[in-house]
Amino acid sequence: MDLSGKKILIDPGHGGEFSGKTYKGRQEKDCTLKISKALENLLEEEGATVYMTRTRDKDFGGKNLDDDINKRVKYINERYSGKGIDVLLSIHVNTERLISRVGVLYPEKGKASKILAENLARKYATFMGNTGYGEADLAILRDTKVAGAKALIETGKINQSWYDDDEEVEQAAFAIVAGLYDYFREID
Repeated sequence: MDLSGKKILIDPGHGGEFSGKTYKGRQEKDCTLKISKALENLLEEEGATVYMTRTRDKDFGGKNLDDDINKRVKYINERYSGKGIDVLLSIHVNTERLISRVGVLYPEKGKASKILAENLARKYATFMGNTGYGEADLAILRDTKVAGAKALIETGKINQSWYDDDEEVEQAAFAIVAGLYDYFREID
């Protein structure tokens, strides 16, 4: 099985004025874009059609973070409507605090999204142990209308040095692709 015919929309979290988490010069917006580009390359090699909400450091013109997220959601709903997107993946990095977690979030009452989250979490755990999954009431999951299944992945913590290592970023992206394969096998 390859991913030919599958359409994946990748949303690198944050961007532009809204950098997200920061730690000693490392910014979430840069980490999410780096992982997203690695993911895009791997998915295209597997035959998928890949769309990206951003390919450079930009925001969506919001007055503040919440407004920017709402503008991002509106952009997604307008730009990708009718394209038959199978999966929307929003890529993020969590805070360095002890209580923050690595894992996959899916929208409340999202049956296909729950199956997606389970498969992504299981495979991502091969890269980053203790990867869980759970429901979340987040605008990017709740209000986007273009994908059959949606998930937000907290790929790690901002203080982790693997974000600076291209090989490890590639391994993280590979684990996400493996989770997508399992998801499509389960629902097909």
